[in-house]
Amino acid sequence: MSSPYFCNHLCVVSVCNMPPNKKKGKGKKEPKKGAKKPAVRKPLTLKQKQRKESKVVRADSLNWKPVEIPDNLESYEGLYGIEELDGVDVKYVDGKAEFVVKEEKKDTKKEENENEDKNEIEDEDDEEEFTGFDDPVTETKRPSDEPDLKSKKKQKPNKDDELRENAFVGVDASLPKDTDLPKWSMENVSLSTYTINGLAGCGFKEPTAIQRKAIPLALQGKDVIGKATTGSGKTLAYGIPILERCLAQLESKTNTIKPPTAMIFAPTRELAHQVVDHMNKIAKFSPLAQNGIVSITGGLSIQKQERLLSHGPSILVATPGRCLELMEKSVDLVNRMALTDMIVLDEADRLLQDGHFEEFEKILDMLNKHRPKKTQGVSRRWQTLVFSATFSRDLFGKLSNNKPRNKESSFIENDEILSLLNTKLQFRDRTPAVIDANPKEIVSGKVTEALVECGPSERDLYLYYFLLMYPGSTLVFANAIDSVKRLVPFLTNLNIPTFSIHSSMIQKQRLRALERFKAAGEKNQTAVLIASDVAARGLDIPNIDHVAHYHLPRSADVYVHRSGRTARAGKEGVSVMFCSPQEASGPFRKLRKLVADSANKGSRMNMHSDVKLLPIEMDLVTQLKPRVNISSKLANSTISTVSTKKSDSWMKEAAEELGVDMEEEFVDDHLRKQRLRDDNKILTKDQAASLRAELKSLLNERLRINKRRSYLTSGVDNLAHQMLTGDSHEAVWGHAKVKALDQLKKGKSTKKSK
Repeated sequence: MSSPYFCNHLCVVSVCNMPPNKKKGKGKKEPKKGAKKPAVRKPLTLKQKQRKESKVVRADSLNWKPVEIPDNLESYEGLYGIEELDGVDVKYVDGKAEFVVKEEKKDTKKEENENEDKNEIEDEDDEEEFTGFDDPVTETKRPSDEPDLKSKKKQKPNKDDELRENAFVGVDASLPKDTDLPKWSMENVSLSTYTINGLAGCGFKEPTAIQRKAIPLALQGKDVIGKATTGSGKTLAYGIPILERCLAQLESKTNTIKPPTAMIFAPTRELAHQVVDHMNKIAKFSPLAQNGIVSITGGLSIQKQERLLSHGPSILVATPGRCLELMEKSVDLVNRMALTDMIVLDEADRLLQDGHFEEFEKILDMLNKHRPKKTQGVSRRWQTLVFSATFSRDLFGKLSNNKPRNKESSFIENDEILSLLNTKLQFRDRTPAVIDANPKEIVSGKVTEALVECGPSERDLYLYYFLLMYPGSTLVFANAIDSVKRLVPFLTNLNIPTFSIHSSMIQKQRLRALERFKAAGEKNQTAVLIASDVAARGLDIPNIDHVAHYHLPRSADVYVHRSGRTARAGKEGVSVMFCSPQEASGPFRKLRKLVADSANKGSRMNMHSDVKLLPIEMDLVTQLKPRVNISSKLANSTISTVSTKKSDSWMKEAAEELGVDMEEEFVDDHLRKQRLRDDNKILTKDQAASLRAELKSLLNERLRINKRRSYLTSGVDNLAHQMLTGDSHEAVWGHAKVKALDQLKKGKSTKKSK
């Protein structure tokens, strides 16, 4: 936080004493000797002026302005943003900081004095034109058509008052031309004009299956449990009823801070910020203030979140950890949250999973204890909306676990879903409405699943082959953060634009990586996002063509949510798995049994019955091996160098704190072996420069089918014709442009021999 200080400048004017006869104009008469001198009023000191012209204000009532931070800075070490103040002085009284600002009235007096000085210098003709400034201010009331400056200042809206109006600023928000979306007119449901215009602005002309079933029930105040595939529009299924409830509760302006209309809980920070973004887009034309929808997540400034919560936003979107932290600091906040009308669980299976998110259970207990039992206008319990793509118990089990599973519990029915959720939640209705928008499939039917069989050490090679042959927007998932960190320099060395996101990154870096990846996808540019499972759930990144599983997921539910990042909003996509022979015999087979369509449930199915083998051209794979080997060496050297520097820094700090000399014989054997392995991977500057030059030469050389270097018109594929028509592959001579989805739909499932 930067707090600029305003400075009081003292101007010292020296006047030379000249004889009276040499001065221009009439000189002043000297007082007679013995005469009583008139009393001279002593000028105020600097401190007295500051005390008279300033007042102490609270920090949260100041006009804070955000400071733009350049994107070229990589590490903020947890810093999310900076805010600054203008014209504010900071004083420390008894060790406490006080914020002092100047009175506006003093500034107006200074302006009036300046105007009077100017008028004295002007001629008589000019004085007639500006007599309005010289007229004395009388105490009589002025007519309404001539308001003075003071009345204007009083009418100036206060920023804090705007935020305290329960996040609403009025119902006279400007709307575009009349919009008609007849397909959104569902049974006994009439959405407001604000919501209809928001839907039209986002291009949502008709509701999805889950929205058509859930919105009417939610608007009636019933508890709803919604189950639908990823990318089916679950966010708006609960977002629209919340916005309609906010509009229905719109009242006159009051000075009291009202409780939130709804609290939405999400398992990850990225999902919470995405929900806020979607809600703001739909509420664009509604009378919802700028801070009416607030995200409460970790990784961001807790002081700023406290300041936003103090103004009573209508909708809170939170992760359990940060929400619990804020609730434990303020009883008033808990009492306000306990009066909420609606609680929403997005990705509820993850929020309520055993051993995870104990904070959420504590939040529910605190809200239950502080919710008034008998209060006029407040029901005994809040409305609960639960949404997820998976509710099966077996989906959460590890795929490497060889314990026999209960066949009857693989696909649970709606009654069992109710019993599972009732153990975690207390619904207001005895029998909540269960909506199953995908009764026949777990993975969306728009997703085409594919398999690449490769050895554990060949994942890099086949991943590069896939990204090179099928350009587009690709999301690559890895199980380990170390793999995510290594794949970024590996693909960057191969001239593939790559971004990364994992749980060890600070929130600012995560959001920046997502924004850059989305921007590349919107421009239809080739881009790759390497991610851990932190990005597997709920994230709605548009225009993702492929999802690649660099490692098989540890559980089936993670696979479902990973694959759901593509084929969203009615589009089609590809989910490809890179599987080793060891994984194919165990975890992969178990995964297919859990995720297969219900039509195949209970039957003995082949491992590849519903997964297609991706066509692999081994001739091109052979040509890619030299590139991959060099890029792997460079990437390993980069990672090892960073790891060694961090290890040395940690050892040095530990030795300084203990007050001992860091000698080789005191280093642990395990650390010594790890250091030796890292040193073997580190390249010298000359070696790295030589490898980079060699790799650059290989990348400049275009690949050729069957390594042919003869005439352009020879062979089955006419290269000259492809070049003229624009159908030639950008990276491979003699290969036509092809999409992975189109090639998989052709049904090719055999590898081409070399």
